Amino acid sequence: MVTEPGEVARGKKNGLDYLFNLYEQCRNFLIQVQSIAKASGEKCPTKVTNQVF
Repeated sequence: MVTEPGEVARGKKNGLDYLFNLYEQCRNFLIQVQSIAKASGEKCPTKVTNQVF
């Protein structure tokens, strides 16, 4: 459950759960990118930075 822009967050846990969920998705995406890059012999990012997005 995500708050709308300008809406007051009702609890920290709600917002943090969403944030950590995004981090988990990014981590899984990075693992996929790394495995594809390794399979094709290309360099791949090892850390999630703003440049990944």
